[in-house]
Amino acid sequence: MVLSPKRGTMRFRHRIHALTIPDGLRDAIAAHISACHPHEAGGYLACERRGDRLYATDHVPLDNVSPRPRRRFVATSTDAVPPEPRVFYHSHTSASTLSGLTGIDRQNIRDRFALVVFAPHGEPYSYRLFRLGLINWHEVPVMTEKQAPEGTEGQSPEGSTRLPRLV
Repeated sequence: MVLSPKRGTMRFRHRIHALTIPDGLRDAIAAHISACHPHEAGGYLACERRGDRLYATDHVPLDNVSPRPRRRFVATSTDAVPPEPRVFYHSHTSASTLSGLTGIDRQNIRDRFALVVFAPHGEPYSYRLFRLGLINWHEVPVMTEKQAPEGTEGQSPEGSTRLPRLV
């Protein structure tokens, strides 16, 4: 914990300030969402912590067992759920639910991180990550890695770009 110079507020070093999803995992999420459309899709991203960021390392799709699969995502317990740190994700396929957490999402999601992928036509348009705080959910940026220039395969790409986000 560190005191911030602004009005004596406290900042916690352990907070996650962004999620990075590599292109291959973004493609896997998009393929899962497209295959399930017009029903909502969901699953988990296994992650590792890199400083104050989460970095997605694996994609674990789950089946939607909701009685209303076009409006809600519900999954059963499975041993496939990755250990912490992880991000639960689900798609919203209706224009009425847009890209944020719905009231039902806020009540029912028990994981610390929830990624909402807005995909009304089966193709992701928006990525919004929410972190559960002590009382409320707070938005956290979702990033992708920049492509490495030719001839630099295997090297870490420099920087990252924020994924599209709709309000």
